[in-house]
Amino acid sequence: MKSLDFEEWVDVLRERIGTADAINDAEKHSFKRLMADYAEVTPELWYWDAFEELDMQGHLNPDVSSRLVGGDAVARLSADGRYYLRQDDAAG
Repeated sequence: MKSLDFEEWVDVLRERIGTADAINDAEKHSFKRLMADYAEVTPELWYWDAFEELDMQGHLNPDVSSRLVGGDAVARLSADGRYYLRQDDAAG
């Protein structure tokens, strides 16, 4: 798997949360499961760091998103997070 820098990794994670929400919007989505194909090249702290970054941007639904013991996090996107993805798609 190609190595990504942190910003690229967060962008991929955001997209994958959005896709997972579209499939099942009642489930909290595990960052480690969503990014399993990058596990070998992902520093352990990135899961929580990504949670903090996406949360500060307002892209996570605060009612159902949280960091977990063991370094994982679970989340769904907020309305702002979904809007960001739509704008990103429109920009090409």
